[in-house]
Amino acid sequence: MADIRIHVFHTGEVCVAPDLTFGGDNSNAIKASGVFGKKEDRFWLPVSAYLIEHPKGKFLVDTGWAREMSPNGEFDRKAQIRSLGTVMLYEVNQGRIGPGQCIDEQLLAMGIRDSDLDAVLLTHLDCDHANGLVQVKGAKKFLVAADEVKFAARLTNKVRYNKNWWNNIPLTAFEWNDTQGPVGRSYDLLGDCSIQLINIPGHADGLFAVRSGTQRAGLSCCSPTAVMPARAGSR
Repeated sequence: MADIRIHVFHTGEVCVAPDLTFGGDNSNAIKASGVFGKKEDRFWLPVSAYLIEHPKGKFLVDTGWAREMSPNGEFDRKAQIRSLGTVMLYEVNQGRIGPGQCIDEQLLAMGIRDSDLDAVLLTHLDCDHANGLVQVKGAKKFLVAADEVKFAARLTNKVRYNKNWWNNIPLTAFEWNDTQGPVGRSYDLLGDCSIQLINIPGHADGLFAVRSGTQRAGLSCCSPTAVMPARAGSR
């Protein structure tokens, strides 16, 4: 098989409470939200997206923030609340995205338009992964796990997820068709094992990591919740 290339993009930053990323088994929804925590304990993390250039097409993994989060490329509280949908979600996830950092802006700098994307692969539907869908609405297909669609529709997740992020986006919900990974659920995207979407539930029921490559030279494209702090700070 010809070369598979993976490009990593930093599409802004998100400011979160320590428990959201590092809480482990001792955490809970309240602790992870950071609503009652100290603002000075929060830190900024990079928001990432990935492009897989494969012999069978171009596949974008996640979308990062929409430009409407930071219309002028700066931290904008009012704009974020409008984009996220509620003050509560803003209190949990503050974000910022600088000039030229939106996924469509970075792709265009590579000579790639959203219409050139064969599929957008949504690891899950949290705001820092799906808020930027509008930036690539011209892609040919948008894939998300059926388990994630069901999870996002729960009444208990009404604040966490905002369906306006994918309004007018024709999401295709897939069922797992293979048994790779820690819980024995995965999706073979192309039918040749070269791109595997591997279910890693916990943070979200339909969350998946992406493995791209051949059996002899596998490449782990992304584990969507495995990130490290960029720098301390709060807003």
